[in-house]
Amino acid sequence: METALPLSCACGQLRGRARLVGRELRLACHCRDCQAFAHFLERPDELLDAHGATEVVQLGPARIELTDGAEQLACMQLSASGLMRWYASCCNTPVANTMSNPGVPFTGLSLRLAGPDIDGPTLDQLLGPIRARVNGPARQRDPGAPPVKVDKLPLGTILRSIQILAGGWFRNEHTPSPFFDGTSGAPRATPRVLSEDEREQLRQRVETWA
Repeated sequence: METALPLSCACGQLRGRARLVGRELRLACHCRDCQAFAHFLERPDELLDAHGATEVVQLGPARIELTDGAEQLACMQLSASGLMRWYASCCNTPVANTMSNPGVPFTGLSLRLAGPDIDGPTLDQLLGPIRARVNGPARQRDPGAPPVKVDKLPLGTILRSIQILAGGWFRNEHTPSPFFDGTSGAPRATPRVLSEDEREQLRQRVETWA
């Protein structure tokens, strides 16, 4: 049974929906690159959880529709070979991570883009619980928060991700995409690729952030 996850940036200019079909994978990523992206957006305290994680759901881009404000889409890359990290330029809300190849049916949709009426219990109902915390270590930002376990090599999660990706290829879920033009394959916003100095500045901010 299909359901829809309403999407909205913080200021409401960019809106849409994600079509959920029960094959999604909900993860919390603790990697330094995701933390650097939150610092790039100047919103780490709001965007990262009590353990420094970014919460995403993996699904095919064809199941994401932007109904309003698509012109607000912007994109950055920490390096020329890195993930394309999409955000709403109007309020620096993260939108999604994608590969640079538009033919890959992968999107890590940021759950910070879930609509304002979507609380934690509603997310659990729509997506199930977080299946794994990956790419640690976790950072104990809030001393009062219960500790969490970060999986070093979550084989079940890796296999599930591969299964989702393979199914996306089989169902052609790479297109239509809100991030790439369907004819040319060009990104809908020119990525800003950070310089080495800019990356180093972000790394330093991540390391000293608490």
